[in-house]
Amino acid sequence: MTASEPPVEPSTAPAKTSSWMLGLRIASGVLFVPLLIVLAWAGGYAFFSFVALEVSLGLIEFWRMMRGKGYRPYVRWGFVIGLGLLWFVFRPWAAHVDLLVTGAIILTLAFELRRPEARQRVEDMAVTLFGVLYVGWLSAHFIMLRELPWRAGTPYAEGASYVLLAFMITWGCDTGAYAFGRLFGRNRPWAHISPRKSIEGAVGGLVTALLAAQGARLWFAPYLTVFDAVVLGLLVGVFAQVGDLVESLLKRDAAHGDSSDLIPGHGGILDRFDSLYFGAPVVFYYLKVVVFGVP
Repeated sequence: MTASEPPVEPSTAPAKTSSWMLGLRIASGVLFVPLLIVLAWAGGYAFFSFVALEVSLGLIEFWRMMRGKGYRPYVRWGFVIGLGLLWFVFRPWAAHVDLLVTGAIILTLAFELRRPEARQRVEDMAVTLFGVLYVGWLSAHFIMLRELPWRAGTPYAEGASYVLLAFMITWGCDTGAYAFGRLFGRNRPWAHISPRKSIEGAVGGLVTALLAAQGARLWFAPYLTVFDAVVLGLLVGVFAQVGDLVESLLKRDAAHGDSSDLIPGHGGILDRFDSLYFGAPVVFYYLKVVVFGVP
């Protein structure tokens, strides 16, 4: 007798309502994009403050989801570590990352001694540190992109274009995946993770990422060759969608439809930045290693 596949358990995550319409997504973008451009061009403490706010809100959303699963992360200590990581990449000569990382691990482990009654000690510690790495460290690459000119020997103002390059390719990918998925989406192999993600949408996202990379090269990123733009478009087009699926997996595991309702049409900070958490590091390391050859 052939063994049958185990039945698929339906997701307990609440379904997104029809209120998340394309119009709200566009309106939110129209309001946010000019602000992003201004802050990216300003750089310095203005852009640092923007990223610090994003990390703080993202950590709140992440740990709220984890608390819904019964975990007890060290929220205040997690904020110290997460914002400390941002300060290190913003002013690397003013901090010691080895001290920060070592202290973060030791103190997180030591804090658990204060809760002898806890039943999920390993999970509580892991959730605390994972939130810092997922939201804090990956977001730190926004600052690393903006401050890259100090290491690459380029004008400081050019750092704004590095940030906007990451945002343009990643959000181009997101927009293409969303539009193609709505129009042509039929094959959904990731239904257990994100029911609305489709092969057609993934292909559309990859195509629009390639177009966005070439558009950025012609518009404000002349330091990219045609080949660089193709490679970046392909890499970001893949990794940004992986980042989107990873956040969907986390929400599904925590039985959340959206990480929050902070941004109309998008959900929360994690919903808006999930792709960028994977896309920005790709752009940073490609520019750092390949384009500028920074050791």
